[in-house]
Order: sequence, then C-alpha cells, then structure tokens
Amino acid sequence: MSDSKDDIAAGLEQVFWSRGFAEPSVPVLRAGVGVSMRTLYRYFPSREAMILGALEFRHQRYMRYVTDGVEEPGLSAAEQLFDKLGGWMRMTEGKECFFRQALAANPDSTDIAETVNRHKSELLTFFGNLSGQMQFASTLYLLHEGVTASYAELGEQAVEDAKRLVRQMFKSANESKYS
Repeated sequence: MSDSKDDIAAGLEQVFWSRGFAEPSVPVLRAGVGVSMRTLYRYFPSREAMILGALEFRHQRYMRYVTDGVEEPGLSAAEQLFDKLGGWMRMTEGKECFFRQALAANPDSTDIAETVNRHKSELLTFFGNLSGQMQFASTLYLLHEGVTASYAELGEQAVEDAKRLVRQMFKSANESKYS
C-alpha cells in the first residue's frame, strides 16, 4: 500500500474497531478517516473495499507485532507468542477477533471470507514455524483463537493457561521422542 492508502486504511481500521462493521456509513467512515469522499473512493472504491483495506492493514500490523523480536523456533518462542497475544488483547481492550467481526457483519461477502481465511491460514503456518514443529500448528492456532475469544472474561488467566498447555505439549512431544 502507498503511504496515503496506508494512512486511510489505518483510519478505517480504527473506525471499524470502535464502531463495528455493520453500523458506520461511508460518510461516517470518511469523517473518521479525515479525507474527502473523492480521496476515500480513489483508494477504496466501495464500502466492501474499505473493509478489505482495514482487514489487510490489521493483518500486516498484527503479523509485525507477533513476529517482532521472536526468538528461535521452539518452546520459548511459542510461550512468547502468548505473552504478545496478552499484550495485544490489553491494547485492544479484550475485544474479540477483528476478522471474525468483519465476517459476522458481512456473511455474504466472498472477498471478506477469503481475506479472513487467508489471515487465519497465514497464522496457522506462522504458528508451525514458530514452534519449529508443524504438527503443533493447529494446537497453537486453537489456543490462540481460544485466548482471543475468552480474554474479555478470563483476562490474563487465558494467556497463562495457554502457556501452561504449550509447555505440556512440548514436554509430551519430548517424552515421546525419547520413549
């Protein structure tokens, strides 16, 4: 994305985050971003394109956040993922997944569904690489999504429980390797 397009996408992300995906009209989105209608439509020619731009921006921002400073693949990196997720959940005030919110508000959009699926697929691959063991990818994904969904109710306990389960998963794998 160009700098202007990134700036607009960042603004769209914030408006959708604070107002949801169903409610804000294009004029409300334009006002929230602080650009003219012409500029908004130049970069995002439809409301759906605005949602897709916000999702793409959020995806890039989240992936930078969770990969920044990640240690070598293995147990420590997998635990670090959940520490980072806890930080993300605190920053986002424990709201549930931005991508799932977009899909729930736009269930008939194949483009939004594809964008959500691509985001989740990239997370799954990242989790396998992060752990150094691709067979852990789906378990880490499940724990990640579970923490995201339950953080509003459980808070840091969700993060600590996920880390405990990650340690158990690595321990079991090491024990079975030497059995």
